[in-house]
Amino acid sequence: MAVPWLVVGKLVLNNLDMIIGVVKPVFTRKKVETLPTQADLLNQQIAELQVAASNNADQIRQLAAQVREVVETLAQAAADAATERAAARRLSLAALATASLALVLAVLVTAMR
Repeated sequence: MAVPWLVVGKLVLNNLDMIIGVVKPVFTRKKVETLPTQADLLNQQIAELQVAASNNADQIRQLAAQVREVVETLAQAAADAATERAAARRLSLAALATASLALVLAVLVTAMR
């Protein structure tokens, strides 16, 4: 049982540098020593951060819309369940009344004999 975990562990450790390279942010990280180029680098980094923030905002908006749809669906399902529960309650009360009437009639028929 431990052998598959060892294989997975070795696979992850052997490819750790590639995994980190994929997961690492893609923002510009360069050290520049001249002032005009450093300003350009900072402008590029700011632009990249603005794009990333904009993408995050779009993704958050999409997630919020999906959550809203889920909540609306759950609310509709709750309303449907409440309606079904009320119908089941009415049906069970009708069955209880019918059974009670049948019991009373059975007792009366037995008492008359």
